[in-house]
Order: sequence, then C-alpha cells, then structure tokens
Amino acid sequence: MNTERGHTVCAINWQVLLEYVKVLLSWPPIALAITLLFISKFRPSIDDFIKRLVEGNIFGQNFKAVPSPQQSSTSGAEENLLTKASEAVPQTTDSQEQNLPPSLANDPTAHAAVKYVREHPVDTILEYRSLLFKYNSERLYTSIYGTQIALLEFLASRPNAPASLAELVQFHDEHQKKVGSNTYQLREYVNFLVNYEVVTVSGAEDSLEYTITQGGVEFLSYIKANYPTNWNQRAL
Repeated sequence: MNTERGHTVCAINWQVLLEYVKVLLSWPPIALAITLLFISKFRPSIDDFIKRLVEGNIFGQNFKAVPSPQQSSTSGAEENLLTKASEAVPQTTDSQEQNLPPSLANDPTAHAAVKYVREHPVDTILEYRSLLFKYNSERLYTSIYGTQIALLEFLASRPNAPASLAELVQFHDEHQKKVGSNTYQLREYVNFLVNYEVVTVSGAEDSLEYTITQGGVEFLSYIKANYPTNWNQRAL
C-alpha cells in the first residue's frame, strides 16, 4: 500500500500476484524481448504518435491522431503512425535475421518471433501498449488507498467540473481516521494520484483544481473488470 512518513503498510496481495503470473504466462518472454527491441528502434516515431493521439484506447480499437506538422499539406490523405511503422520495417535477408543478440542466439523461437514482429508491427505496438497499461494499472492498484479510489470515483462523476482541494479534504480525512495518523499530508495524498497521471491539476497555487484524466477513467474500468468483487474494498 501507499507509504507515508513514519507509517508503512505492507501486505502480500496474492490475487495481484496471480494476475502478474497470468500476464507473464500469456506473453512469451521472447516475444516481449523482441517487442521491446522494436519499440526502441522506432521510439521517436511512437513518441510523436502518442503526442498527437486524440482518440482510441489501448485494447486494439481504432486510433485517431492529429496530422504531424511535418506532413505535406498537399499529400491528399492523412497518415498515422501505425501505417508508417508498418512501411518503415526494413527488408532483411536471411543472413541479417541470423544476427541476433547473444541472449537470443540460442533460442529456437527467436527467429519466428523476429519474423512475426517484422510482418506485424501494428499488432506488436498494440500488444505492447496493452501489456504496458496492464502493468501500470496493477502497479498503481497495489499502492493506492481505498479512499483514493473513492476520490477518483468522485472526480469521474463530474468530468467537466474540476474539484478544488477543499472538496477533496473529505477523502483525506477519512484516510487519516482509518490509519490513525496525520503524517500523510493532504497535498501529498492528492499528488500521489497526479504523479501516476490519473489526476491532473491546474490553476494558481492558491486555487488549484483537480480533474480525472482519461488514464484515470481507464484505470477505474480496469480494476472494476478485473476485481469485480473487491475493487473498492480496501482497509485504508
């Protein structure tokens, strides 16, 4: 759980541990290694696409991005990153495919994995984003307090109406009552969610406003789908 100054709550969440195991078993380690190599190779283009992304989600739905400033205004059609990534995959000879890093050289599935990534760059990117989202969601879920989940639910109920810090005090007060300590200050309590990018903050220092992000909405959907009976059942 969250770590406070002078107060640490440690517990093994066996259900989360089992979920990690399921993720690892559903994604062959060799394919993950090849995926990471591919993402590293096309990192600048992927970063550019993510910055321009305006619609879609990471579970294989269609994506929509604003045109890149570098695109020609006379091209006649908009392009997106995933198409570019597919076209950018270099054509290699059999001898080049044999040039694998030492860690993969003796793996009998490596060549098939490399071939799949080269032939399916779009699917590879989508699967990588899905895996990364699940990892980050599980990581947050093992650290978040129940009162912070309730805070996210409160913000999700009013997506077009930012909340002031004063409106969030009730969740912090409830947390302090449950913990029996006042060492975890309100600003730190809320900034934990800001740092995980499930909440965004705006406004002047003396009039800050907080809004749930799309990532926060997707996180709530994820835990409700994967932990339907206890997503909001936290001791603290």
